[in-house]
Amino acid sequence: MYEEICYRRNYLNEVICRLDFASNLTIFKNTMPRDIFLIVKKYYPVAEPQDIIGAELQISPGNTSVNNIVSKKWVFYSRDRKNRCSIDTESVIFSSEDYNIFEEFRGAVLDVLSIIMKSFQEIQGKRLGLRYINVLPLKEHESWINDKFFNALSEHKDENTTKLLTQFEYAINEKDVNVRLQYGYLNPDYPSVLKNEDFTIDIDAYSTGLIYLEDISKLLEDMHFEDQKCFETMITDRYRNEMNK
Repeated sequence: MYEEICYRRNYLNEVICRLDFASNLTIFKNTMPRDIFLIVKKYYPVAEPQDIIGAELQISPGNTSVNNIVSKKWVFYSRDRKNRCSIDTESVIFSSEDYNIFEEFRGAVLDVLSIIMKSFQEIQGKRLGLRYINVLPLKEHESWINDKFFNALSEHKDENTTKLLTQFEYAINEKDVNVRLQYGYLNPDYPSVLKNEDFTIDIDAYSTGLIYLEDISKLLEDMHFEDQKCFETMITDRYRNEMNK
């Protein structure tokens, strides 16, 4: 089973989980409730709220004006700043650049989302996603990627290439999950000619529609399974051996 696979090392650049609210949770515009704050601080102890400046158009008979609106984005970091949680009126986003195991990451996500959705029981989600971004140093390791995926790109790569990516998406209807896969050479110096040989495998599993608190744990497990299943189809045993060194 894919969920039983755990490598000793990985080339993950970032793991992201995001819940978009079905309607704006306006309390977060200027306030962070204490009970939510305390739960988030358990996992992300460094709080650095940010001001977000927007604009509001007001139209009245004979007059139109634009007013600046200031709201908060509540940003929290781990002490080494490699893990982050940000909360605003529209969404909650978790990001890890120091990902270890799924159960650890899921624990933080579930605790934070649980306290938010229990505190405001009228709120639901409209999209939940779990995304894994892998960046492989492929210049001397082309054998790490399954030929079926690699050859389709490599034959189009030459000294004039500035970016070389492909993307496709598929649905797992019985789980109410979609998977979006993007892979190839994502040039950080674009539009300059591609110099870096790093190979990106970006897998984003997500679900849309009304999402209730009781749905989230199962959805995360299903998304993790599908993300890992997709990743395993792309790599070779040589890469698996490399990650187990």
